[in-house]
Amino acid sequence: MKPTKVGLAKTGRRRSNVFEAMDNIREALTPSVRERVLLKPNFLSSTNQLASSHVDAIRGALDFLLSTPSPPTEVIIAEGANEKFSGEAFQVFGYEALQAEYDIPIRLVDLHEETEWEEAEVLLAGRETDTVRMPKLVLDCPCTISVAIAKTHDAGVVTLAMKNMIMGTLHKADRIKVHGYHSHADRVLPREAQTLNMNLLRLSRPLRPDIAIVDGTVGLQGNGPGGTDSVPLGIAVASADVFAADAVTAKAMGFEPLDIGLFHYANEMGYGIADLDKIEIVGPVVDTVAESFKPHETAALQFLWQEANSAAYLSL
Repeated sequence: MKPTKVGLAKTGRRRSNVFEAMDNIREALTPSVRERVLLKPNFLSSTNQLASSHVDAIRGALDFLLSTPSPPTEVIIAEGANEKFSGEAFQVFGYEALQAEYDIPIRLVDLHEETEWEEAEVLLAGRETDTVRMPKLVLDCPCTISVAIAKTHDAGVVTLAMKNMIMGTLHKADRIKVHGYHSHADRVLPREAQTLNMNLLRLSRPLRPDIAIVDGTVGLQGNGPGGTDSVPLGIAVASADVFAADAVTAKAMGFEPLDIGLFHYANEMGYGIADLDKIEIVGPVVDTVAESFKPHETAALQFLWQEANSAAYLSL
């Protein structure tokens, strides 16, 4: 069995970082490219660039897509942003300029305005179930690409490409349920971490991206996923296996991937590869580019994600 490939690049510039990470594993990514491609950035904030996907990361991805033998004829950039008005993040972060720069149609979509949704079941902290809504626009797209940022998190230790794809596409009113609760005020660790990791894996079934990109040119450490504590990590990571991309990024951030619940479950159940011994990194050796990110202040509780009956809940 051939090892899963992950492209890693450190060029000194964000756009070329993303392009080179993808180009390093071109033969692994090209089969996923379709006529219609959806790029999913992370707009945690409409004003804090550090916590939100930089437009140059999107440019790097578009540069690669247009260099493939059968490039897309339509690109959708879709996100359910945290913003004061529809399209604010696209405007503030310069995404509107992309439509004039490229010779293909680029549609900027506010997922909050979608009207067609499909339901999926999640677990709550008491292990009763509830439902969340996923947009048909994302589910029906033949090629989805998560363009995430290397960031620490307040419940999942890190937030990378898989979590970005899930949390920013779900109906905004339903996102807190993935944490196991109906309100942010009710969140309690470590129960939240136990629930979140299982729900993310469950939702990865329908929402798993075809290509994962993590822009770690400048990462966010400490009490993420917001904040202003930056780390000049200088890398980008790409893979057709989102869990492999996230695992390599986590290692570059100073964390052991299999110590993190989402990656442990994915690797154990065969959803993806998070075991670094089974991943072929094309590019620099990860240890030579790694920086130890300061974890969230509640990280000790977040690492208590193990659930005694996880197999029963994950098999639903």
